[in-house]
Amino acid sequence: MSAYRVVRIELPPDSTGPIPAWHRAWTDLNREWHLEAFDHDDMVSPAVNTWPNLTDQRLWGKSYVAAVPADLPAEKCDETGLPIDPNDYLGLAFLGMPLKDNQHLVEFDPVVRAAHRGKGIGSALWFETEQVTREAGRATVIAYAIHREPAEGEDRMIPATESGAVAADHITRFASRHGFTVEQVEQQSTLFLPVSAGATASWIAEAEMKAGSDYRLLQWANRTPEGRLDAMAALYQRMSVDTPSGEVEFEEEVWDADRVRQNDERVAKSGRSYLLSAVEHVPSGALVAFTELNVPQGRIAAYQHETLVHGEHRGKRLGLWVKAANLDFLVREHPQVQRIHTWNADENHHMLAINKRIGFQVASVEGVWQRKL
Repeated sequence: MSAYRVVRIELPPDSTGPIPAWHRAWTDLNREWHLEAFDHDDMVSPAVNTWPNLTDQRLWGKSYVAAVPADLPAEKCDETGLPIDPNDYLGLAFLGMPLKDNQHLVEFDPVVRAAHRGKGIGSALWFETEQVTREAGRATVIAYAIHREPAEGEDRMIPATESGAVAADHITRFASRHGFTVEQVEQQSTLFLPVSAGATASWIAEAEMKAGSDYRLLQWANRTPEGRLDAMAALYQRMSVDTPSGEVEFEEEVWDADRVRQNDERVAKSGRSYLLSAVEHVPSGALVAFTELNVPQGRIAAYQHETLVHGEHRGKRLGLWVKAANLDFLVREHPQVQRIHTWNADENHHMLAINKRIGFQVASVEGVWQRKL
């Protein structure tokens, strides 16, 4: 099958109806790609868990473009002309547009079914995405792509940061051909559990000694205490510009207490739990460091998401403290978890050093690609 057409998919206003075939196809194609890249699907959530948040467009405008067979019989399509069988989707691309901030950006996430690669489908998805971006009046497209670390002597691409590299492959060729530049490389690392209780206790004691009595640890799960909403909003907003982002044109995000509540709601609706450890600066009452683990329900893998130490409070082992404490928290609350995945900018040497000390091992690299229209 070589003939295909590209269609735009608009999301329904809510998730009350049945999960559409195209969303099941999106999940299937991502699982296929992750199994190929990693030999596991830890980072692919079931369609039933991702669907409720996908239709929530308070913070992000979301849509898809899809490649489907051009000659599909009418009885195999729904009333909008889209295939009713997930297997009839040859490729899909997610388009995300921030609505509260960064309104110049579009996030582009394409995936093509393995059996149909090399037929121009990825390019067709990009051309339609480019048109959607221009129609929306946006000027910058970013994409995150899974890569291998280059072997010694292998061709590679080095980002604008000059830190890290990705192996030259079909993904780099595709991105370069369409005008994208790799702006940053992130390390994707995995920690295999358990970590000994003696090790975490030692790290926590070391951090407490270094930090002194002006700091104390706080922990909560799944819902931010009302009295901490504003403080967490300030930390999330600072993190949007305080962590390394290379030459990607990110602007500071806008956070408030309501957005923190929405974030808690989003995690719950996705079938996940989260565990958060934070450090309070006792004299000021401000939260100055935090880390968060997301745990998908019924899965054996967790995700290490945000970790931040406020710039004015660095050098006191606060990053080590929150990470070690959150590992203990994880063992207490979710003892079934066997591994944790995390992502860090290659130039974020301090956080990578903490991860390496804890036992994280590099599993892959991720290229952050940018195209300015």
